[in-house]
Amino acid sequence: MIVDALTHILPPYFNDHRDEALARDRTFAELFADPKARIVQAEHLLDEMERAEVDRSVIAGFGWTDHDLAKRSNDYLLESAARHPDILIPLCSVNPLWPGDDAPREAERCLNFGARGIGELHADTQGWVDPPYDQLEDVMSVASQYSETRNKIAFVVIHGSEPLGHIYPGKGTMTPDRLSQLAKRYPDNALIFSHFGGGLPVYKHMPEVNETLTNVWFDSAATPFLYDSDIYDTVEKLVGGTRIFFASDYPLMTQRRALAHLRNSELPLYRQKMILEVAGQLYDFSRSPKNQT
Repeated sequence: MIVDALTHILPPYFNDHRDEALARDRTFAELFADPKARIVQAEHLLDEMERAEVDRSVIAGFGWTDHDLAKRSNDYLLESAARHPDILIPLCSVNPLWPGDDAPREAERCLNFGARGIGELHADTQGWVDPPYDQLEDVMSVASQYSETRNKIAFVVIHGSEPLGHIYPGKGTMTPDRLSQLAKRYPDNALIFSHFGGGLPVYKHMPEVNETLTNVWFDSAATPFLYDSDIYDTVEKLVGGTRIFFASDYPLMTQRRALAHLRNSELPLYRQKMILEVAGQLYDFSRSPKNQT
């Protein structure tokens, strides 16, 4: 089985009202200012999955700042997953800095209607990049309570930023030091740091950092844009294959390209297989009717 742990789809509204969304939402403007940046729907992802021979995909929006656009995206993700329950699993995104209880209420609504986590969150554009991250308390509490009462992990996916390397749209400044502090602040939450956490696994050799990573997983989203293929072997040796989720970040790149990058690595095939499958085990696709036969 091949599971892509982070893809992004949006409702057709964003194609039809792109300029309006650019004006309303800081995160959308950061990621889609270039008119060549692709906006795709569920059917495009399903076509790509068939070509790439990917069995399951986690679908997500982005770290929205506008409440109405976030809800529109979240509803589409939930509806898409409901139409394809054995193939797609939804995450829903909120901005922890929305006024009042808007963020925890939307997170709770989405989880109650089938979302399996919260994300992707983008700290820079949403405005909570600096510690101590107390602003996330209500949203993190919703996720941890869901995990406890439903006996299912509600992951919180957070964009990670490399402190070195080239600049790209949405890179941000959520670097390993900040991600480590976030993990320490919320030890009861299951956290996924995207893009290999901006390189955070390297610091696992520091005992004080290692202690903060017991609740953290890493995904490989957009890795071909960031690292050579040796990164998989390096990170797997540091954190273990059960802590790495294969992810493409589709449509930023095709799933085929992301898979080829992993397969070109020095990682033995059985360890590649673990990375390709582990997200499905933790998101519990095994309970879907398709896998009961």
